[in-house]
Amino acid sequence: MNRHRAVAFRATVQSDQRPWLVPLPFDPVSQWSTPARPLWKCGHGHRVRGSLNGTDFRGAVVERSGTFWLQLEESSAAAAGLGAGQFVDVLIEPEDA
Repeated sequence: MNRHRAVAFRATVQSDQRPWLVPLPFDPVSQWSTPARPLWKCGHGHRVRGSLNGTDFRGAVVERSGTFWLQLEESSAAAAGLGAGQFVDVLIEPEDA
């Protein structure tokens, strides 16, 4: 992991629907000096990797209503033992770092 680009923070899991959502306390475009890229057919964001409560994961950061969110697959959330309303210690960086 590139320690110069990695960002650590603690947040609360906001959704128990799929995909799981964790709010970011920063703007990834400013933090990483990397523009959003196409992720899906009609979505843009940042592919990321890192750890959730010490468990490695890969996911995506997307913007919704002016807020940036870490979007997680159910398998990543389950591996880290996450549930809605729980705190999670996050360490993330862009996948291309």
